[in-house]
Amino acid sequence: MTVWLHRKEKILRHAQYIEWRLAGSPLPELVDWIPPGLDMHRELSISKFPTARAITFNQLEQDFGATFFIVALRRFISLANNPNLTTERQLDTSLWNIHFPFRALPVWHSIKFRRSDPVTRQLSTADSIHARPARRDKQKIQPSRFDTALINDGTGKDYGVKGYRVGRIRVIFSIPNWYHQMLFKVSVSVPQHLAYVELFTKLDTPDPNHGMFKISPWKDQDGGRICSIIPIANICRSVHLIPKFGPIAPPEWTTSNVLDLCPTFFVNVYTDRHLFRTLFDADT
Repeated sequence: MTVWLHRKEKILRHAQYIEWRLAGSPLPELVDWIPPGLDMHRELSISKFPTARAITFNQLEQDFGATFFIVALRRFISLANNPNLTTERQLDTSLWNIHFPFRALPVWHSIKFRRSDPVTRQLSTADSIHARPARRDKQKIQPSRFDTALINDGTGKDYGVKGYRVGRIRVIFSIPNWYHQMLFKVSVSVPQHLAYVELFTKLDTPDPNHGMFKISPWKDQDGGRICSIIPIANICRSVHLIPKFGPIAPPEWTTSNVLDLCPTFFVNVYTDRHLFRTLFDADT
């Protein structure tokens, strides 16, 4: 199998080279040239118009599972206006002063990460993240899909797990510009797109046997999921989680509910080069 995959990669690279030569493109400068398949740069992309122009708070809670959306949005606004709040008590007190002039928000169901081929310069979708509720098509009901992603808290670097955390993307939304002056101070730069995420525990030390990180849903003292609202620019890529089944795989776990029922997961670091390079620094 390894030999077969190695040969397939060679065939793909040779096909890309032939396509580039047939296009008649001039030979790129040696400094800028990167062998096909080794370029790790990706750019986040989201459609100009939302999938749904107005989703109410009740719909977000019932259809998207965003149970603490209103609280998380108030915390986001309060911290944006008052970044120097030092205690949880001060933050909780400040939430009472926030009142929403709306009851619905525009929502997107997916974001994509695009890469440019270093030889042909053609754009292609390298990764995508979905956050959509269950829906009915012509034949049957399609289950909901809320993907997990690797999130940078603002301190993460190009390599290593420090500053990164896994989160489940529940809602991708935007606060319309005409509400900004009602909710934020003039000095605050409000991100154009935001995401409501359910967070997992930190990525600590990989397992010595298989090299994957063990994580669990991050919960408070009452057992509720800890959630946050972040700019979508902090979302780095999708992440594949492998359930920790134990001696017997529970029969009630399915692809549509395993993320809700399973208490422990392993982060699959071997899905592609981009994820492996991101999570492991040069000395690992």
